[in-house]
Amino acid sequence: MVSIREFVAHLSPDKRELLAAPARLLPVKSRYGPIYQRTIREIEKGRTTLSWVLDTVDERLTETFRTAREAPYYTRGGHYDVLDRVTSGDVSPRDALSELPILTREDLSEHYRDMLAAPEKTVELSASSGTSGDPIFFLLDRNRGAREWAYVVDSWSSTGYQLGQWRVFFRGLDLPQHRPYFVMNSTGEIVIRIQTISPETVREYWELIEKRGIKYLHGYPSTFMYLARLLEDADFDTSWRFKIRGVMPVSEQYGPEQRDVLQRLFPNAKQAVFYGLSEKSVFAWLDDDFVYHPYPLYGHVELLNEDGTTVDVGERGRIVTTTLDGRGMPLVRYDTGDSAELIGHDEVGTPLFKNVLARRGREGLIKADGQTFSTTPFNVHGHEFECVHRFKIRQDTPGKAVLLVQPSQKATEEDLEQFRQLMIRRTENQVELDFELVDELPATMNGKFTLLDQRIPNAPTAWA
Repeated sequence: MVSIREFVAHLSPDKRELLAAPARLLPVKSRYGPIYQRTIREIEKGRTTLSWVLDTVDERLTETFRTAREAPYYTRGGHYDVLDRVTSGDVSPRDALSELPILTREDLSEHYRDMLAAPEKTVELSASSGTSGDPIFFLLDRNRGAREWAYVVDSWSSTGYQLGQWRVFFRGLDLPQHRPYFVMNSTGEIVIRIQTISPETVREYWELIEKRGIKYLHGYPSTFMYLARLLEDADFDTSWRFKIRGVMPVSEQYGPEQRDVLQRLFPNAKQAVFYGLSEKSVFAWLDDDFVYHPYPLYGHVELLNEDGTTVDVGERGRIVTTTLDGRGMPLVRYDTGDSAELIGHDEVGTPLFKNVLARRGREGLIKADGQTFSTTPFNVHGHEFECVHRFKIRQDTPGKAVLLVQPSQKATEEDLEQFRQLMIRRTENQVELDFELVDELPATMNGKFTLLDQRIPNAPTAWA
């Protein structure tokens, strides 16, 4: 059974809002359906019944391996033959992991269609670029939303947030008719385009938040830092900030500096941060000591050395994950491209980690006024990438930048123009963006490839 929220999530925002009024007349949990409710029960049971968690993880690893063997990719070359020994009961799923190869992001993007083990109508194409500007493609189940939202809501519950409460979501994606903000009655949120936040607009947005009585804020840390400066310098009443109860930063590095600023601006709010990926293979909540705790039933997590062995406590390792959600395109020992320092393990053996170095970092463009503009809005998702092999942003002068694009072989002039216009909209009123096609975008001297080629002295750069 698909939840109402799952159904409307696949509609355009305008069509979605036509269903908003009748949908919100239903009890909150009814809108999210049985998958949401079952996932919440599992999360809660997992905190108290550790033996059940261990058994369930083993069962779901085994099921993931069984499903994987239905996909062409996992049957080639004999590299995954051990999966058959797991499903026959000859080898435990955890013991089998060490015999399996590491799936790289490049492998995933190149072979994602051969990893499909379910009817294609049950999945949809997704993509992510991170800081690299080198997009990867993968397939996600169309009905994943309810389960995913259960983990998000649980991670936010420490702020007092409850399912159905209104919140503001500051994000960098386009809105219908290029509006500066959009009221989403269907999901109970006001989405504000971060590119439109400025000294001239902050009063309108803040009064909108106060008028709606919204007490929960969700968005990029860099946006909250900018908002903090604007509110602290404002010449209008900002006392509603004392009513804010929850701040939920996402998608960028978050540390003591961000925490302290947000605590000063919203002294009565709790902050809740989670670590997750577009590939939906790991989800971890952050504690007050900046240690991440992965949910063991969301995905199986390993921290590994370059040779595939497990790192010791205090060492840095790459974050490798295996999906446990029964999806149509299982990921087995997927190297996320991120790394972290191992702190220890929880009661069921899940690694705890901190200081994540991610493919999407704190790098930023410098605006004409010297302030930093996050590159996160340039991490577009989906079909927009299909005309581009790689892209990079080069900046030599504050307030101006050049978008360098290495087109894909099938790219048309129309496709590239649409991509150019999309990226220009992402910089609205922040920087001037020129467009340049290039034959090749080589990696840096150390072999890495980053989205931002920042050439302004002393400007923020990538943290990963």
